[in-house]
Amino acid sequence: MKRLTPAVLTLMLFVVVGGLVAAYIAKGLFAVEKGQPVATTRLVPMAIHDLEPGTIITDRHIGQGPTDIASLTRDVLISERVIVGRAVKERIPAATAIRAGQLYQPGERPPLEVPDDMRAVAISVGPSVAMVDGLIRPGEYVDVHFTPSSSGSNDQRLFRGGLTLTLFKGVKVIAINQNYTQGSVDRSGNTLTLELTPEQANIIILAEQKGSLTTTFTPDGPGSGVVAVSSEDRATLDEILGLKPLPTPEPPFSAEIYRGGSREYIEFRNGKRYDYSRQGFGDPTGTSDFDDMEQDAGQGDDSLRTPNRDVEVSPTA
Repeated sequence: MKRLTPAVLTLMLFVVVGGLVAAYIAKGLFAVEKGQPVATTRLVPMAIHDLEPGTIITDRHIGQGPTDIASLTRDVLISERVIVGRAVKERIPAATAIRAGQLYQPGERPPLEVPDDMRAVAISVGPSVAMVDGLIRPGEYVDVHFTPSSSGSNDQRLFRGGLTLTLFKGVKVIAINQNYTQGSVDRSGNTLTLELTPEQANIIILAEQKGSLTTTFTPDGPGSGVVAVSSEDRATLDEILGLKPLPTPEPPFSAEIYRGGSREYIEFRNGKRYDYSRQGFGDPTGTSDFDDMEQDAGQGDDSLRTPNRDVEVSPTA
């Protein structure tokens, strides 16, 4: 058996160290760098719940969900900015990517579909409480109620203690705030699109200008009762409210008395006598001194004017 000498041990040490160095160099030369993991999915806008045709999409309809990148096509919308505010054209299932073909173009709305003998009319109904707090849905039927306003009116007979009446019963709701499905409502103001006959359309347009409208849900479906008016092409507020016209006042009795160059005009109205006198009668223009007379007998404040001069008025009881 050979004995290990210091020289042999030194040689073995150099061999081991050289082998390690060679292995390290070879590993560095032939090493392959590992790449970053490749993503197979990405987040895209998706419907939180099923969206029916006619729905106006808002932020509350949209969420973010993962989808396979390989399944993305050119018509898949990946930005909420181009989705919110558009109307749904085809039914969109929940938790699926939204395609451009499923929506109407920006600013476009579904076409109105009403029978040939009907009209679509949009009305303002104020706060949500005027439409059953937003619980009414398009396709359902409502009764329309009218409360006239006394603002700017001198005829107080219309509003003795307040007045509300039912204009129509069983009117179909087409849309709410331009939405063909049950959408969000505003606490301050809303619009309803109703399906009305031409006669009903005339009535409700005038009623909206003369007061406020409120709707109530009716489970009875379509109705046939309308406010009776004398013509299908027009409607007056008195006809809507069912008021009889005021009797025409009797014309006043009048007399003119001539004394020399003067003339006196006497008129009897409502049992009262009114004298209008003018001294020095004679008008070179040939125009009566009492033309263009404007007066208010009820207030006792009468005035008398001619085209050329003022005439003094002296009413006496």
